[in-house]
Amino acid sequence: MNGRLLNQFEERFGELRAWKGYPFGAPHQILERVWDQLEGGVVANISRRVVALASFNGYVRSFACTGLLIKWCRSRATHTVVLTSASLVRSHLNEDDIDENLRIEVFLPPNQRCDGTLELYDLHCNIAIVSIKKGFNSIHPEDVFNKGKQKLSIKVVAVGRDTIHELLMGTIREVKFSNKDCKLDCKDLHWSTCKIKKVGIGGPLIDFDGSFVGMNFYDESSATPFLPRSKVVHALRSAYNSILPLERGCNPRAINVVSRGRKTQVSKKRGRKTNE
Repeated sequence: MNGRLLNQFEERFGELRAWKGYPFGAPHQILERVWDQLEGGVVANISRRVVALASFNGYVRSFACTGLLIKWCRSRATHTVVLTSASLVRSHLNEDDIDENLRIEVFLPPNQRCDGTLELYDLHCNIAIVSIKKGFNSIHPEDVFNKGKQKLSIKVVAVGRDTIHELLMGTIREVKFSNKDCKLDCKDLHWSTCKIKKVGIGGPLIDFDGSFVGMNFYDESSATPFLPRSKVVHALRSAYNSILPLERGCNPRAINVVSRGRKTQVSKKRGRKTNE
């Protein structure tokens, strides 16, 4: 991997928030204030459910992004998995496929990291489910399948976590109802004016109550595309409440969704989307 691509994974965004016991001093702050605009309970929950992920080809890092710990109901019990972007595991040789040889690591401070296993993926919606090989302490996974009615929120927060010092990153802006400033044209995407970097791919967009609004992507345009919660749930619905492939001794399983005869696909630029 060249240095330029590697550095793109290190770029932070928004206001940084250190975890309790952070040993490197107060992180550099910018003028934007995010975390003190949210209630303490919301911030505490977010800090216990947003993780950083990285994939490796041998000792070389392939991709880094953000993920959300969510509740996964299977036929026997409920446990925790990571909802993230399928860009984490896309093949560099054929980006219409995944690279099952990539090793995945999941990070949650303080000092919690473990190997992850790709379980399910949808390359068209650019989402993936990663199981973690050991339990993390003091977590608060999101129930994205909760059928409670979610109120429409205009003001939202894009959240990420970096893989170096595992700092939370957040930026507050608004949901857009037009794509006139975006480079993308995809009926399943919505947009916000939250500014993120590549490390924020796969991270959650939340409202001020802390509820999951959607999954963020990145295309370097003036608006940040995100896949709404309803589309994420729709993509995962066919596999929900089933035993994950690893538990059956199977390979990762694709769960592609076709909507109205048209596939919503992440383009081969990792994080961009096109229509087929």
